[in-house]
Amino acid sequence: MQSETAHVIGQLAAPVVMISAAGLLCLALFNRLAAVVARSRAFAAERVHLLRSLDHPASGAVGASLDRLRLEALESHASGVLKRAVLIRAALQSLLAGVLLMLASSGAIGLSLASPRFWSLALWAFGLGLLAMGGGVVLVMAELSRALHDVKLEDRVLRRFSDLTEPSASNSP
Repeated sequence: MQSETAHVIGQLAAPVVMISAAGLLCLALFNRLAAVVARSRAFAAERVHLLRSLDHPASGAVGASLDRLRLEALESHASGVLKRAVLIRAALQSLLAGVLLMLASSGAIGLSLASPRFWSLALWAFGLGLLAMGGGVVLVMAELSRALHDVKLEDRVLRRFSDLTEPSASNSP
């Protein structure tokens, strides 16, 4: 019985390692989600400011054109940020489901001391936990690819700003 107990304790290490890995990913994702939400709120505040300034443009036609262009860009960014937040939330849910399944696996491994039939439950819980965690990682990768999309969009917007603000070649003497 003592060697069987030691074997079961050794088996408990696998789910615990997976829980630790998922915990580190969740920590990073919670921080990432907080940053995305803060960015979304900043975009919303800037959009409100621009909408108010469009009613009374102080910087003439060029300034109003720039403000409209920036407003268009902010609306596009806001949509992209929302999609990223949804992906991060889904990744967190998937990783946390994996943690719960790993906890169930650990519990079933411990209960296997009382009855060997719990081994199959432990195996199923561990396998489903791996799938849930793998799904979470895939969602994180999808969110990362969207982050690059947002950076490219910002670059395009800045180029359009430059085109509007630079004097045209036809105006030169």
